[in-house]
Amino acid sequence: MGQQQAIHKFVLGNKELEGKTAEFQYDRGWYSITDILGEERNVIYKSRNAQEAYMKWNVYIGRKKERSAANEERKNENSKKARG
Repeated sequence: MGQQQAIHKFVLGNKELEGKTAEFQYDRGWYSITDILGEERNVIYKSRNAQEAYMKWNVYIGRKKERSAANEERKNENSKKARG
């Protein structure tokens, strides 16, 4: 009997976006987001940080808006101006 190969790669999500497919996957400790158009596969993001990867995926597929430090800073400045 031959030794069985363990499965290390999992597709965590995929979504149709603007005529292409976006795929979110985990493979041997790495999380990646890939654009697929026909036979062409283009990795647009790769990280070992699960929390960051899930956040990027949700932003990429439009579930959430990206929160950046600059946006947070602007909000704080605007609320200070509003208070007077």
